[in-house]
Order: sequence, then C-alpha cells, then structure tokens
Amino acid sequence: MKIEYYKVNSYYEGLIQNLYAGSKGCFSSFMQFFYQRNQADVFNQPLVGCFDELCALELENCKILSEIIIKIGGDNKFYSCGKKFLSGASVDYMKGFDKMFLFDIELLEFSVVEVKSLLAKIENVQIKNKLKQVLQNKRLEQNKLKENYFKNGIIE
Repeated sequence: MKIEYYKVNSYYEGLIQNLYAGSKGCFSSFMQFFYQRNQADVFNQPLVGCFDELCALELENCKILSEIIIKIGGDNKFYSCGKKFLSGASVDYMKGFDKMFLFDIELLEFSVVEVKSLLAKIENVQIKNKLKQVLQNKRLEQNKLKENYFKNGIIE
C-alpha cells in the first residue's frame, strides 16, 4: 500500500513530536498507565481492566501521531522536538490509587489542552482530523478513569 504524504512541515513535526514522545506526551502517558496497570494487578484488581483500556487508547494515539510525523517527512523517534529522549524518568512512580487518579486526571487535562492547541496551530485538514481522533481518545480516557475510580470507591 502506497503512503500518501502530506506536505513536509518541520514546524508541524516539532509540535506533533512533543505530543508523541515528549515528557507528557502519549508514549509517556502509555508508560504511566502501564506502570499503574501493573500496580493494580497486585493491589487493586478491579482497576486492571481500566488501565488496559487506557494503555490501548494511548497506543492508538501513538500510532496516529507516528503516522502523521512520517507523512510530513519526519522520523518518529522517541524524543521531543528538543531531542530529549523518552525514558522511564517520565513516569511518576507514586503509590496510592487516590494519588494516581489525581495525577492521571492532571496529565489527561494537560494533554487535552495540548491537542486543542495543536488544532488551533495546524491548518492541514487531514492532520486536524487525525488530531481530533487523538482528542476524542483523550476525552474517552478521562471518562473511563473517572468512571472506574468512582465505581471502585477510590474517590467519591
């Protein structure tokens, strides 16, 4: 299958690269949720499914952003536009699901603002449509997180 490229745009690439692999980007969120998923597997089994869903949504976001980066002539390496490499240092290794919840909500709120900012800065309709998918996933993540934490009595 032939890839249809968008117009090469290093400015867009930098913006999207940060959302893809920046310290609060989608891969960082994936690692955060994966760490928490494994904590839930030991300490709060009912939350495992929630974190599995969050990981799946973030992985989908990573695929979408990776595709955009490649199509605008970039390289989907695991670093921010400032060449700061992605690492486990991006994960907050806190204990306690109430603290995790507050951190996750803040992380997702930051991501929603970031995607909205990109939508305002980017004019390419195809890229905007892909970013709207990412935004929709982020909102779905927020809802799943709140729903599961309420359902499991972590927060009231």
